[in-house]
Amino acid sequence: MQKIFSVDGRIFSTLTKIFDLLILNSVFLIGCMPIITIGASLTALYSVTLKMVRNEESNVVNDFWNSFKKNLKQSSIIWLVALFVFASFIFFAQTIFSTNYSLFLYPLLLLVTVCLFTFMYVFPLIAKFENSSFLIIKNAFFISLHSTAYSILIFVITIFFVFIIPIFFPKLLFIWLFLGFSASAFVKSILFERIFNTYVKK
Repeated sequence: MQKIFSVDGRIFSTLTKIFDLLILNSVFLIGCMPIITIGASLTALYSVTLKMVRNEESNVVNDFWNSFKKNLKQSSIIWLVALFVFASFIFFAQTIFSTNYSLFLYPLLLLVTVCLFTFMYVFPLIAKFENSSFLIIKNAFFISLHSTAYSILIFVITIFFVFIIPIFFPKLLFIWLFLGFSASAFVKSILFERIFNTYVKK
């Protein structure tokens, strides 16, 4: 019983992790304030949560800002590319609906799904590996296709944390504001770590 409540026990370890996620969520939101830096903030977020999953001792704030500064340029460029791509999809979707070319709707939806699944892996890959932007996107694309079941699960987790909780569970809104993004990244990082390790071993 004493071991459970000791400094090395599960309860203390869990409370420490929750506190770290609270701090991480706050610095993540600060990093997102200039819209252009959301990509760098996402990379830094995953950099910390991937370390947490591996139980590597770290200073959450220092690790976040170190990763943020290190990957600022690459992550911001890819983030702007992602914004442009999805803005283009919205434009084409509006065109299809206004001209009744419904035949093109399904290929567009398929393309949007592929792009969404690809970009889910981009920022965790930047956080985990050093590579060129082209290879990061290329690897994200192939991993998203080869690990389809994981990709669907990660997408569902993202939708649950980012949209379902704040819209359908308003009583949890207060907790969500302080833990939503970091908790989501931590849960997904468990899966990312498993996926990435599989490819590293190969």
